[in-house]
Amino acid sequence: MKPDNEQNNKQQTFSKHQHTNQLNAVNESMKIIIYYVLISLLWIFGSDRILEIIVDDQARILQFQTIKGIFFVIFSGGIFYLILFNKLKLYVSSIMDLTYAYDRLDKLHSSSLELERKLYQLAYYDELTGLPNKTLLEEKVNEFITNNPNKLMALVYMDIDEFKNVNEVKGHQVGDGLIKSVANIMKENLDESDMLCHTGGDEFVVAFYDIKDLSEFLVEIDTFFKSIKRTHILDKDEYYITFSGGVALAPDHGDDYITLLRHADSALSMAKNKGKDQLVIFDDEMVMMITQQTEMLNQLRNAIPNHEFSLHYQPILDLNTFEITGAEALIRWNHKLKGYIPPLEFISLSEKNGFIKEITEWVFYQAAKDLKKWPIKDDSFKISINLSAVMLIHDSFLKYLNQWIEQYQIDCKRITLEITETAVISDINRSVHVLLQLRKLGFTIALDDFGTGYSSLTYLQKLPIDIIKIDRDFTNHIQADTKEFHVLKYMIDLAHHLHMEVVAEGIEIVEQQDLVKSYKGNFAQGYYYAKPMPIDQLLSFMKAYKK
Repeated sequence: MKPDNEQNNKQQTFSKHQHTNQLNAVNESMKIIIYYVLISLLWIFGSDRILEIIVDDQARILQFQTIKGIFFVIFSGGIFYLILFNKLKLYVSSIMDLTYAYDRLDKLHSSSLELERKLYQLAYYDELTGLPNKTLLEEKVNEFITNNPNKLMALVYMDIDEFKNVNEVKGHQVGDGLIKSVANIMKENLDESDMLCHTGGDEFVVAFYDIKDLSEFLVEIDTFFKSIKRTHILDKDEYYITFSGGVALAPDHGDDYITLLRHADSALSMAKNKGKDQLVIFDDEMVMMITQQTEMLNQLRNAIPNHEFSLHYQPILDLNTFEITGAEALIRWNHKLKGYIPPLEFISLSEKNGFIKEITEWVFYQAAKDLKKWPIKDDSFKISINLSAVMLIHDSFLKYLNQWIEQYQIDCKRITLEITETAVISDINRSVHVLLQLRKLGFTIALDDFGTGYSSLTYLQKLPIDIIKIDRDFTNHIQADTKEFHVLKYMIDLAHHLHMEVVAEGIEIVEQQDLVKSYKGNFAQGYYYAKPMPIDQLLSFMKAYKK
């Protein structure tokens, strides 16, 4: 009813305006006619009276009457011209003003429509790729689920593996170019019914609506996933780009966009943890695992304030003198409620969530504190500290370390820093730079778990390393006249040739010790000598060992 009333009101208003305009036209016309009649009457009677007074001759009066008529026609024509000219001038001016106003209104309307279009584009589409953004995606997904509560749909959350390296090496402009290229490739490999969105950074979300058969969809998504992996030329260099993705299904894994995206993100995190370059479908076990990890992370952040961390030390012996020349510091977490929690369960978690810095700082602090208890005060006895790969390549690691050295009065010459091969090969150039700076500070550098990496020998000569530590998994299997035995000899000879010393880890029986010693291995550690122990027990052990 409301639109009809508005229409009637508009028609009534238009009729009133039209009637008013007609009245104005009649009034103006009547004014002109009245003016003309009055002037004419005044002229006729007035001029005749004047002629009668001035001229006596009737013949001459007739002549003047003709002249008077001609003059009246000319005069009245002039008067009419002036009246009509002014009226028409006003009319034309009004028409021109109306035309100008209409043009302005038309331009303003066009500008308003263009602004509205741009605002809509900014609100619902990504500026870099032109793809729908997460706002539009959320609206469409929720709309589909509301209208089709029993139909199957999927949300696939994907990102580019190692995209950070592209940005860091090639710059953000090249990174943006890669994002646009990937977006185009994805669009080419999707149906029109699918919705591809760029949600920011290197992250994309694909919504697959109205899935008829789950098994067919899984084949379809796997084909799509494989088709978008390819080599890209970035600033004249080739990069093979892969993706990790998480899949969440509605209604099984959620009945709204927020829940689906959260579960797809959890599956994506699982894909990353499994080694990247793969798709993972969400399941309920992930929720439990993520909940446990979140709980552990919260507990981890309270471990230092609650004094739940401690350092245990495993002695390192000189195989020539059999004297204890050092000890490896190993972190232990004794939770107040859960008891002992192995490092394997919390170190990787702390690396992923940024807490590794606080743990590393605590280890340096505690090791420096324990060193002051040692009866040996020179650098002939060293404590070995394991350095996380994340910390080694952290941009601010050297700045942090210098602060700790000053704050905790760390004697760098009495500390050996152990790094793993995986830590250095992830960014070999930066690793070499950092290791050189560490050596300048006085630290000894040891390459841990040597013999397990496929590229150890390739990088060994490039790295500023003082010691290699042969991995326990290798020494556990060495026996006379075996492949491991001959490889061990080669590894020790190679290290000595490169002016490095050798520590054999995992020595558990005397035969292993003797084999390492026979090929001039420098140091050994393992359960054959002692298990890791707290500082006070180690000091007692060292006193007893001397006796």
